[in-house]
Amino acid sequence: KLLLKKKKQRSLNTYIMQKKDCFLFGTVFKLHGYKGDVNIYNDDDIPFDFSELEYFLIDLKNELVPFFVEKARSIKPNIILVKFEDVNSEAAAQKIYKQKVYLPKEWLPETNENEITEKKLIGYTVIDIHKGELGEISYINSQTAQQLIYVKTEQGEFCFPMHEEFVKGIDPKEGIMEVDIPEELLNLN
Repeated sequence: KLLLKKKKQRSLNTYIMQKKDCFLFGTVFKLHGYKGDVNIYNDDDIPFDFSELEYFLIDLKNELVPFFVEKARSIKPNIILVKFEDVNSEAAAQKIYKQKVYLPKEWLPETNENEITEKKLIGYTVIDIHKGELGEISYINSQTAQQLIYVKTEQGEFCFPMHEEFVKGIDPKEGIMEVDIPEELLNLN
């Protein structure tokens, strides 16, 4: 019982994270049974030892809320079955259904420094070769036929396909993506 109380008394300040310090891991895409278990779709099938994960951060009303993991395991490529502490019913699981799931960037597995992964592009400044700075990459959707890059601007958000026709260069040292986006595409969004 003492261990249970200690578990509940974790300082939430330790877990408060900004989206810029995290990467999009996936989405709670399906409820699993009636005891609160959920399936998370792992967008990029990032390899993790899920038994080691202490928590996932779930985007609730634009705030990242830590949900502590009781059990987690990969059941298919890109699909993780998760039982969260304190999510013990279908009704409780329904509250996180279809929500985006994040993890701290520091948890990303090591990769070759020169390799540019989607997750590393989050936060990059997008600069159009004709129009100048457009905004910052906020999200990359890989669940579509063509990967879409979402850019947050002062006016809102727009997206464009990850394609050589639009992406002209990426500078990992400066955190910049150089693009050439037609006006029509910017106005569509």
